[in-house]
Amino acid sequence: MHDLQMPRPPQEVRRDDVSSQEITPRYGVQDSALPRLLTRLFFRQAVITAHQALAPGLFMISVQGQALEGLSWSPGDKLQIKVGPGMTNRTYTPIDWNPETGETRFVAHALAHGPGSEWVRHARVGQSVSVMGPRRSLDLSASPAATGVLVGDETSISLAAAWRPARIVLEVDRPEHIHALLRTWHLQAELVARQSDDAHLPALSALVLAGAEAASRYVLTGRARTIQSLLPTLRANGVPRNRLLSKAYWAAGKTGLD
Repeated sequence: MHDLQMPRPPQEVRRDDVSSQEITPRYGVQDSALPRLLTRLFFRQAVITAHQALAPGLFMISVQGQALEGLSWSPGDKLQIKVGPGMTNRTYTPIDWNPETGETRFVAHALAHGPGSEWVRHARVGQSVSVMGPRRSLDLSASPAATGVLVGDETSISLAAAWRPARIVLEVDRPEHIHALLRTWHLQAELVARQSDDAHLPALSALVLAGAEAASRYVLTGRARTIQSLLPTLRANGVPRNRLLSKAYWAAGKTGLD
């Protein structure tokens, strides 16, 4: 979902108005014929309407366009954005979607090195963007927010704001910054400070289990390694598979997870 090559989170106008010689923003590289064709076929055009720093490495970005009007969106859906030459895309989770104005917003991450983080850092209001979506990523239709438990990290903040579950448990680098940010959205979260050697994972597991209820439905997002650690723990403590959803947003050494 994001640029990640190290063990920390990153936490990706009308069609007929687009020039046939599309230039990728910032990189200044003209796409070849195939990427231009694929962009026209599968992407919609929009414009960045807001770019706001929220915390170190975290930004709120809003995009708007006529091509985004009238579209259906649900919490957990994804939006893919072209962030570099060719088909270099990154995936983000919209917080909300206004079908009347064609505007959506999401928290984007610039916590690593790569085209996604570069795009996030240098995005500017008025800049044209190519977007694909919204499309299904996590199906939360069977997971009411009232019984939902979201486990994740910085890359899960957009989902927390969109879904607003009963409990939010996150592993983060800087708990003080994330607490302050979530309070602005009237969200309460239980935070565990991340440690580079994963020594915090037992504490994270214990925190998740401490608030377990019979009706709880767990949605595990964020780092693949953490999800792999939590899943067997939850199952061993009696959580059935039909009350578990998981979606890795990033993995150490991999880039551009969908």
